[in-house]
This record gives sequence, C-alpha cells and structure tokens, in this order.
Amino acid sequence: MDTIRIWRSPCSPFGERKRLEDDRESETFIAEQVYTDDELSRIAGAGFNAIWVHGLLRQVVNSPVLPELGINCDLHLNTLRKLIDRAVKHGLKVFLYMQPPRALPSDHPFWEKHPEAGGHIEERLPAADSSANIDYRCFCTSQPIVKKYLRSASEILARELPGLGGIIMITASEYSSHCIARCGNTLGAMGEKIIVSTTCPRCAKREPAEVISEIITLMRDGIRAASDTMEILAWNWSWTFYYDKPCREIIERLPKDVILMTGFERGGKQDYCGRKDTVVNEYSISYAGPSEQCREALAAANECGLRTATKLQFGTTHELATAVSLPLIGNIFRKADFMRRNKIVGFMGCWNFGNMLSANTAAFNYFLSEDAPANESSALQTFAADYMPGCKPEEAMKAWYTFATAMLNYPFGIPYLYAGPTNYSLSYTPRPEALNDILAGRSWLNDERGDDLSGCLSDFSLDEVIDGFEKLSAKWAEGVSQLENALSDCDSENAISELANAKVCGAAFHSTMNTFKFYKLRLDWSDEKIEEYKTIAKDELAVLEAIKPVVASDKRLGYHSEAHAYMFNEEMIQEKINALKKQ
Repeated sequence: MDTIRIWRSPCSPFGERKRLEDDRESETFIAEQVYTDDELSRIAGAGFNAIWVHGLLRQVVNSPVLPELGINCDLHLNTLRKLIDRAVKHGLKVFLYMQPPRALPSDHPFWEKHPEAGGHIEERLPAADSSANIDYRCFCTSQPIVKKYLRSASEILARELPGLGGIIMITASEYSSHCIARCGNTLGAMGEKIIVSTTCPRCAKREPAEVISEIITLMRDGIRAASDTMEILAWNWSWTFYYDKPCREIIERLPKDVILMTGFERGGKQDYCGRKDTVVNEYSISYAGPSEQCREALAAANECGLRTATKLQFGTTHELATAVSLPLIGNIFRKADFMRRNKIVGFMGCWNFGNMLSANTAAFNYFLSEDAPANESSALQTFAADYMPGCKPEEAMKAWYTFATAMLNYPFGIPYLYAGPTNYSLSYTPRPEALNDILAGRSWLNDERGDDLSGCLSDFSLDEVIDGFEKLSAKWAEGVSQLENALSDCDSENAISELANAKVCGAAFHSTMNTFKFYKLRLDWSDEKIEEYKTIAKDELAVLEAIKPVVASDKRLGYHSEAHAYMFNEEMIQEKINALKKQ
C-alpha cells in the first residue's frame, strides 16, 4: 500500500446514541448498505485508497474472557466481511476507527456479571443526545480481566477479518471509555476547559502514559498474533489532557510498528479578526499549518523510530460545515506539500463531516503526487487547468488566494466554532421583537434554535464579530468575482459546482453578519428600531433571493453530515424569505 489515504462517505451514520447502544443501528452493521459499488468507486476515483468505519470492539467481537459482550458479533462481522470484499475490488482497504474499551451505561446488566471490570463512573450528556443525563461506567484497564479482554478481542478481530486494513485508535475522547479517558485538563461540549479527576482508586495511582500506552500495546499485541500486515494507527487526539506537547511521555512507550497519527492544525497560532496569535484548537482550512504541536509530535515519533500519519480535514470544517468545501486551495497545497516533503506515510482526511468530494479533495491528492509541481503557483495553476478544463488558471489561483485572505477575518475560536450560527444562518429567521432566553444551540447539530447567541461570543466581542464578517463577506465577494472571471469560458461540471459552492459560502458569511446585526439590535429592543431592522432585513432578503436557486442546484449544499440533516436548503430559505417579507 502506498500513502494511506483514508476517507469516508457523508451518508454513513456515526455518533447518535441509539447507534452506540443498539447493535442493529451501529455503523458496523449497516455500513455495507451505504458503501455501494457506486459509492466505493466514487471514493476510489477521487484518489483515496481506504475508508474508515466507526466500530465498537465490544459489539464487533465476542471474546471468551468477557462472553457477555459482542453477543451479536456475527451480524457485524458478516457485514464487515462483505464490505471488505466489496471495497478491495475498488482498490480500497477498510479501517475501523475505535476507542477501546468503550464504556457501558452504569445500569447495564453486564456490570452485575462483572463488577470487577468496572472503574470510573461518569455522568455526562452523550455527544449527540441532549435529552437525558446518563451515567457511564468505564472499563478499568488496571484490572487483569480487562487487559486480558483487550488482548483477546483484538486477536479475534484480526483473525475474523483478515482483509481489514487496520484500526485507528483514539485513547482520550469525548466518549467515556477507560478510567482516565476524559480526565485531566479536558474540554466540555462547548470547548470550555474542565479539570476532571478519575474516581477509580487503581488508575488514579498510575501515570497516564502507562495507561494509554498499555491499551495501545494490548491491542497491538492481539492483532500481531494474527496479522503482520494490519496497520495500527494511534491518534494523539487530546493527549494534552495529560501532558504538555508533544506528549513524549506517551510516544516513547508506543510499540515500534504502530503509526502515530497526529492532528495537523491543533495548537497552531494565527491572526484572526485583528487578534494576534489566536490559538487554533480545532481543524482548520483557514490555517495552513502544521502547528508547532504537530511538528514536535512528528519529530518525537521520528526520534523513537515510529512511522507517522496526520489527521486533517481538508474538505470543510466547523468554520462552515454546511458548504461542500472551503475553497482555499493555496492552504490545501501547503498541507499536502508538508506531508510530501516529510515522508509521512498516510492521513485520515475527514471526520464524520467535511467528507464531500470537491476541488479540495482532488487538489490534496494531486499535490501529494509526483506529478504535482513543487512550486506552489505552478501546482495551483496546473491543477486548475486540469480540474476545470477551459478555465483561466491564474485567475482561479487569484480567487483561491482571495478566499484565504477573507478567512483571516473569521472569529476563530472554540466557542464560535461550536455555537456560532454560520452553518445555519441562511435559514435562521429573526423577529422584530425582544430576544427570547432560549439558546441558539450547537452549530454541528440540529438543535432547537433560540435567540440567544451569547455562547459563541466569549473569545470575540459582538462588534468584533460583526466587523469580522463584514470584512470577510466583502473580501469573499471579490474572490467570487475573480472565480466567475476565471470560469467564464468553462462549462465543465466541476467548474459549475465550484462556483456554486463559492457563492453559497459567501452568502452564508454575509447572512451571518446580518444575523449578528439583528441580534445586536434586539438586545435592547424598542419599536423605534423598526426602520433599522427593515434595512437589515432588506439586505438579507437580497442575499436569500440570489442564493436560493444556487442552493437548489446542488443537493449537497446546506447538508451537515454529522447532524445528518439540512441546516438550510431551498425550502428553508424560502420559508425565511416569506417570514421576512411578512414582517
């Protein structure tokens, strides 16, 4: 296998609680239905050679060590075998993303049989279900029976699925797992810092590096008992819960045949909205990277004799997740160029969103190839001419650079990314009245949308956000004009799609500016403000009327793959138009 290039279908489900607890709703049971031959062919044709599927070891495998787990494993294994066999016909490997050992609800019958396997109890809101608090009991990896289970289950996994490309392991995560998985200096659902201590007396006495590396080693040893070729990727997501970057304490303990996969942008710094050295603590296309944190982790891995991979999202990110892509192709080049020059063996290119095919995905894979010029300008223009035949390559490059400049006015920060309205602004309808006290909700899920946007404003003031989006949307409009000029003699399907997507990005940014103008006006509402409200509403109507047919032209626009829902579409925009006109 050459460079490991892992992708994912936007149609495959992930993360909803019912799918975590109901075997027949889990991705490993239904993925084979999603990944049709057409879908696999499309992914392979875009330059990828692997896909990832979310799996729970305790569902996919039944081990005699803890026989109560994985009682429906045949359902999952049979499905995965079919998927693996179908994928290989398209030159694709299947990787399982997993976080072993994933916790169980504290009232699960399993704990009555095996109380000795239990450890830390965590009360939390599941990531995709805010309806109820659920206590989860973690598996205590300080207990011999849990260690034996991890070793046994991973060996069975490798024996039962000999064609599996490998596993991608995360060992510090949003989801409850082992006794310190979410302990230390962690992040809450909205990015707030929380200090959490484990309640497990056994694991509290151990060094985090010992616990993390032990889990990875147990899984590795089990797999190696059955396969010499299956790849094992250890993702360093949030090891900074426990240690300062680059978390050498953990890296030095990893088995030498494990691949360290490190986040590309996280920990970086860049000026946004006029703020110097804003911290990039999420995936970002507006920040080319890599971060110092990434570089240091790669260097530490190299010193320890480990191969390395990167975790990126080069389709789109929380910056605007309901577009097909954020077309900052110059930044895409810099990400790919770093990988090519540093002999990184692979990447996982998307999460459970940001996984639609576009110029971004085509460009990234092209820039990794030996055919791509080493010079950035030449590479961008060569790619533009090939991807959009008949275009003016230099003008297309100018547009991509203008978009990148525009994005420096984005109020980048966890609070805004997780609670800002940009993903849904085109369908988010204001009213000429005082605000209600209902939160607007999370940006990445289809929450109830109240009026309260205060949760996204802790890093940047309201005026800074309005000013930022005003500058962003104006500059983005320049880029759209440049792209229109570049594609004036080009009628290829790719050119039409890219121009539509760029226009929708611009409309979303402009609408976001208006959303915050409405919000500011309504903070201290009085009827005397109605004319000012109408002025903003007229501007918003012009944006909506212009963009509605563009959104209608591509059914991917407005869809959020993590929420599995449209946050805007033609019908929702029309509803907003009707409401504003009625007002």
